[in-house]
Amino acid sequence: MSYGPCQFPTLGFVVERWARIETFVPENFWTLEMSIKLNADGSVTNNANNNQIGNVYNNQRQSRAINLSWKRVRLYDRPTATIIFDSCLEAREAVVTSLTGRPKNKWRPVPLATVELQKRASKYLRIGSEELMQKAEQLYNEGFISYPRTETERFRPEFNHHELIQSFQAVTGEFGDYASRLLTNNNFQNPRAGQNDDNAHPPITPAKAVDPSSIGDPIQRKIYSLIVKHYLACCSRDAMGRETELTLKIASEEFVAKGLMILERNWLEIYQPFERWSTGQGELPRVAVGSRMIPTSLTMKDGQTNPPQLISEVELISLMDRNGIGTDATIAQHITTILDRNYAEKDGNQRFSPTKLGIALVEGYNSMGYQLNKPDLRREMEAECTAVANGRKSKEAVLGPVLAKMLDCFKKANEEVAKLDRAVERHFSKLGSNNNQYVLVQANFSLCGVCNGMMVLKQKSGSGGGRGRNQGNASGSTKLLHCQTCSQSHIMPRYHTELFAAVKPGPQREPIICPICQYQVIKVENDGNNSSHVCPKCFSDPPEEHGGDISSDFPCSKCTHPTCSLATGTRGGDVEVFPCPFCSSNGNTESVFLKRSSNGWRLSCSNGGRDRCQFVVWLPKAVRDISVDGESNATICQACSNPNKTVRKLKFVWKMGSVPPHYGQELTACVLCDNHLKEDMDIRIPSINSVQPRSRAGTSGRGGDRSSTYNSSAGRNGGRGNNGGRGGGPIQCFKCGGPHYASACTSNQSGSNNNGGRGRGRGGSKRTFRQYK
Repeated sequence: MSYGPCQFPTLGFVVERWARIETFVPENFWTLEMSIKLNADGSVTNNANNNQIGNVYNNQRQSRAINLSWKRVRLYDRPTATIIFDSCLEAREAVVTSLTGRPKNKWRPVPLATVELQKRASKYLRIGSEELMQKAEQLYNEGFISYPRTETERFRPEFNHHELIQSFQAVTGEFGDYASRLLTNNNFQNPRAGQNDDNAHPPITPAKAVDPSSIGDPIQRKIYSLIVKHYLACCSRDAMGRETELTLKIASEEFVAKGLMILERNWLEIYQPFERWSTGQGELPRVAVGSRMIPTSLTMKDGQTNPPQLISEVELISLMDRNGIGTDATIAQHITTILDRNYAEKDGNQRFSPTKLGIALVEGYNSMGYQLNKPDLRREMEAECTAVANGRKSKEAVLGPVLAKMLDCFKKANEEVAKLDRAVERHFSKLGSNNNQYVLVQANFSLCGVCNGMMVLKQKSGSGGGRGRNQGNASGSTKLLHCQTCSQSHIMPRYHTELFAAVKPGPQREPIICPICQYQVIKVENDGNNSSHVCPKCFSDPPEEHGGDISSDFPCSKCTHPTCSLATGTRGGDVEVFPCPFCSSNGNTESVFLKRSSNGWRLSCSNGGRDRCQFVVWLPKAVRDISVDGESNATICQACSNPNKTVRKLKFVWKMGSVPPHYGQELTACVLCDNHLKEDMDIRIPSINSVQPRSRAGTSGRGGDRSSTYNSSAGRNGGRGNNGGRGGGPIQCFKCGGPHYASACTSNQSGSNNNGGRGRGRGGSKRTFRQYK
């Protein structure tokens, strides 16, 4: 879930329309309707002996029915409407009070910009804005249309319209026929100028004249045809007609009829079937003012108000454009965002409805005091930026207040985030509580850290089974731990082979408890006998004080808790200590980071691929904690750093009694240039000529190309086997150099540390430190 100053007001427009529909209360209303009949010449034929309303007059073949609407439109009070209706019935005759006629034009459209293209494609073609922009850019790349992202609605004076229109004369069909007519009889007219001009790109026009049927993609074909029709319509004359309006009065009430006769269709001819000009009742007969007539019908009808429809894409784009939400290039993207994140849905009629999640988000944010679903914040920001662009304000005068307002919103949302939780709870059931959606895998699985009761392991219904005693999850189905007492659930890692409740070694099988949240730790096993540990609570709700980041999962290997043996995360582990010298010599730009595993602390290169970099510096085991401060300039080694390279010092916190007294409990030093530290702690810095890649003869095994060895006898032989390990070549102990694995080395039994070996390289000489214990 996210908040964005553009995407959220976009969602707000959708939710606001939905809320109006949901809260709509229909009202009853009453209205009057009248119809009359006039002869074709406008004369009125009244039967003097006819005193009843609704009589059918003579001269049926010449007479014409005219429907008139009530000027009051409707009343919401029935007694009042009934009184008015009765007075009209008593009056019987209606009098013509006016008949007006005037020329009326339907203006041709202005040149096409991106926002208008999106609206017309949605309205006429039922093509969504995101798909439209993708297809339009493909048409642009293939040379069919001009650049489709523009705000310009006016052509430059030097634009050669005649040349472009003449090219369409060679196209068979309606485009060719209309282009020929447009260039004859003075039908061409320079396009109107719209209000907007971005001074960067012209309006969207066809770039070349082709038969639309030659375009293979049906969506592109429709878009191209629409753009061509719009351009030719821009270069046409306005449609011309004559509008007449007839007003009758009966008793105290007036009734009106309107009619339209189209005289010249002009641009409407090419824009069909998309654009129509409603003719209403045609041109009304010329009846004399003061003429009296008896209506053929006069009725009172009841009705009920209807709720508004769901917001259409055309309306949504218009609202976004009017309120400064997004630009011509990003409006479609913001609409797609609320669809992709399941905040809203769009039906086949291009209308949007919010999902439960979208409604909950708007309710939650609004309950915090800021109506973040309104466009006010973004509109105000855009107005300030426009003021800077126009020179009316300085950047400094705008930036401070805008940032302060956004920061205030951010702090408020952080402080009252529980309101967002409550809003979501009103629309969703709690995870794992629906037994139809989740099935039981194992009861009494692990301890809950809140009630100290036993949680059950559940799996989503329909998820594929798997291997292992609790149905392995290697396929990626969803599993969770659910506490029925607390009504809380915790998602487990998606991909695994088996899950176990972690226990300490020994017959008591004492559970391993997370020191942060008191939940029992879960052991996660994967293919290849690889395993990891997670705390159910910390995994999905990472503790920030121990290196947690809500944007990613949080296994125990990322935790920096100082007392938990499973917590192998490093503070500052994402900070570059120095550029990798091995990679730099090859022209690469990899970095060395501080890392920690069950084997201890190390500095290693970030290049961890198949042909991973062999640069590794094992750090002493005498440390209780090591960290990197990437914020402070005081931790930068001035001796090793230069304008092209930054080298950071490490902060060592020593175990009690494990180092010489003159070291103190803490030490901040550079491992590259502090010779006393390297000598006392036996820290070996590998060089390129002292590390050689293993033989790549056995790439199918676990050796050779995956690690390296030191040539120095005092160094460390890394990996399994000197020349390929299991993959190929002889086996060689990294401690004594003998033809066996290090686990079988006699030095392990004697407790000695021959040639420094692995223990000395990582933990320092045992012989040296024992005298200080």
